[in-house]
Amino acid sequence: MEENKNIPEKMDYQLLMDTAVLAGEIMLVAGAETYRVEDTIYRILKTSGFERCDVFVVATGIMATLADWRVDTISITRRVGEKSTNLGNISDVNEISRKYCGGEITLKQAFHNLKRIQSKRYPIWLNYVCMILTAAFFTLLLGGGWAESCFASVNGLFIVFSQMINRKFKINGFVLNMAVSFLMSFTCQGFAKLPGITLDMELLIAGSIMALLPGVAITNAIRDTLQGDYMSGAARVIEAFVIAASLGVGVGAGLSFGGFVFGGEF
Repeated sequence: MEENKNIPEKMDYQLLMDTAVLAGEIMLVAGAETYRVEDTIYRILKTSGFERCDVFVVATGIMATLADWRVDTISITRRVGEKSTNLGNISDVNEISRKYCGGEITLKQAFHNLKRIQSKRYPIWLNYVCMILTAAFFTLLLGGGWAESCFASVNGLFIVFSQMINRKFKINGFVLNMAVSFLMSFTCQGFAKLPGITLDMELLIAGSIMALLPGVAITNAIRDTLQGDYMSGAARVIEAFVIAASLGVGVGAGLSFGGFVFGGEF
């Protein structure tokens, strides 16, 4: 049998697999599209020169295999759980992948650089501040006034409190979003009853829940579907629908309960 001369003689294939899957995991957790994750893992694995480099990525997991007649088959399945949007991490992983595939850094350097990225997180306090500011400034962007913006920032505190509770108790996402949107719509009606204040309820509620809307999930669902990843695209569409449904149910229940408590129609 003819020897495959494309395979480097001195390469830690297990480290190569760990590096590729780690890169994909960081990107998937950070909110990257499925096809982009697959492409990054595949490009890293192809540097092995193996006859087969198979990668399969879905929204909740990664499966990768290296196969060649000269060595034992190496296969990894990695479950990916909680996600949070971090475009900076995606860009950093792409940069490391390009440098490694271009021969600018070694495999060990790539792995250690990825490990540093994996441990890098935005400060919790910064996330909380951004949630409050998102509610306030989206209300202005939608056409609300400064009064609506200020009360929307107060509603943003509910999102912060929900994130604090979720970090400790790991509550189901549907229930958590429904509870937060319920409190927001209920308190909005209370704000509207304050003497001397006139508020646009629609803009106030819309701006308040904007930070919870599944914008990234919808965008990635469309991009994955257009790339032919129908399974991942469908999964992300369902994810977006569930989030939107939880918010809709919460807002509707909050408006109904607020109308009963405070009286009047909204």
